[in-house]
Amino acid sequence: MAASTAGKAFSALGAVFQPRINLRYTQLLCPLLQVREYAARKGTREKREKLKKKRKVAEVKKVGWIPPNLRVKKSQTLPLNIVKRLDMWKAVTTDDVWLQKYHRWRVYSFEEAVQCHRETHHPTRYNMPDAYLNAFIELDMRGATDKKTVEPFSRSVDIPRPFDHGEYRSIVVFSKTPELLVLADKAGATLSGGGELIAKFQSGELSVADYHNFVAHPDILTELSVIRGLMKRKYPNPRAGTLGLDLPAMIKKILHGIKYSAILHERQPQFATITVPIGKLSMDPKDLEENFKAVVQDVNKMKPKRDDPFICRTSLKGAATHETLKLDFEQYLDQPTKADDESDDSDEEEEASIRV
Repeated sequence: MAASTAGKAFSALGAVFQPRINLRYTQLLCPLLQVREYAARKGTREKREKLKKKRKVAEVKKVGWIPPNLRVKKSQTLPLNIVKRLDMWKAVTTDDVWLQKYHRWRVYSFEEAVQCHRETHHPTRYNMPDAYLNAFIELDMRGATDKKTVEPFSRSVDIPRPFDHGEYRSIVVFSKTPELLVLADKAGATLSGGGELIAKFQSGELSVADYHNFVAHPDILTELSVIRGLMKRKYPNPRAGTLGLDLPAMIKKILHGIKYSAILHERQPQFATITVPIGKLSMDPKDLEENFKAVVQDVNKMKPKRDDPFICRTSLKGAATHETLKLDFEQYLDQPTKADDESDDSDEEEEASIRV
């Protein structure tokens, strides 16, 4: 009995130590086999994950949740040429009546387009002689490279001939100089003040949510930083045109400026449209044309660095009809001067001489 129990004990010990013995023999027989008995260096895995995340962000754009019935599949996207509705290859109309399917869009002068809309909005037709006249602008949103696109933007343009746009915009002005506050009140500010006005917002006596815009002079910027957390996006910013030295000009732009946004096409993200009012039909056509020119020039400032035009087509629309009258917008864009062309040629010659 004793011998059998001892044999069982030795066999159990052999079963325990057998894997270790086999491992030892493999290490002796295969000296080139690498066995790591230490952990990886700290931070390597984290760096790899960060690189992967950066690559994913660069390749894939984050898009908010879209309901399944509103999602656009790749098979439903339209080619850019079809969305832009190019008609350069079509014949030019020579008559007052033509088939739009086989002929180009007729290009109207600005005064002719305004007169046409006045006829359709006459009291004998739609009876809206004081309706808004909208500028409809079509954009090619392709970026400097094929993989990039211009992001949708919203801007405000200061038009030379202001009109009643139908919006109430309250403005609060901050400054230490009493003379500047007087000028701000004359320009149309709702509230104006210095440190006392800031203290009212800080204590809760006045609410930031009750006012639309906040304008400030740089002399009070250090004191204004106390309520920066309350104002959030309404905090004065030079890029937004709410922080500067000329308070009356900033107030005028906010009160009379026209806001517009570029809206992407549902089935083609490289195409966008802008619909912005430029005045009323009862205004003088020359005043409407000046406003239209200011809007076109402001939109063209968002053009990316590429040779193709950013604005595809411009037209005028009325409030009551879907009639669109095409305009020639290129005459309103700033053309490069001869001095600029000569400077560009001289730069190219210098670069060529350096290469040689």
